[in-house]
Amino acid sequence: MELWVSIGGEKKKYQGSFKNVMESLFTDGKGKEVKLFSVHAPKKELRRFKRELRKSRKDLIETARRIALWFYTRELRRANRCIKDYRKKTEPVSISKVKKARKLIEEIRPKIEALS
Repeated sequence: MELWVSIGGEKKKYQGSFKNVMESLFTDGKGKEVKLFSVHAPKKELRRFKRELRKSRKDLIETARRIALWFYTRELRRANRCIKDYRKKTEPVSISKVKKARKLIEEIRPKIEALS
């Protein structure tokens, strides 16, 4: 995804994954005036972006916050599902998956709280 915006009168380009672009836009633009110039993204991402932009009444910072929060919530649910599926199994692979999922949860929780 590629996003061109104006943050406080300064033209800026964000490029990378959808999640990273939205998270960095939220952190950089919090409390400042943000204007959207252009968006280049795959069709699926563009649809989600436009839908969220309409829901937040064309507020770009709120849109970025909601999309980043959606990504982190999705990862949290995936990790919780992994723990639920593998916690009672005793194979070494299952144990390592549970540990990895718990570590991921510990990393995600502060990010979700920062966005909320």
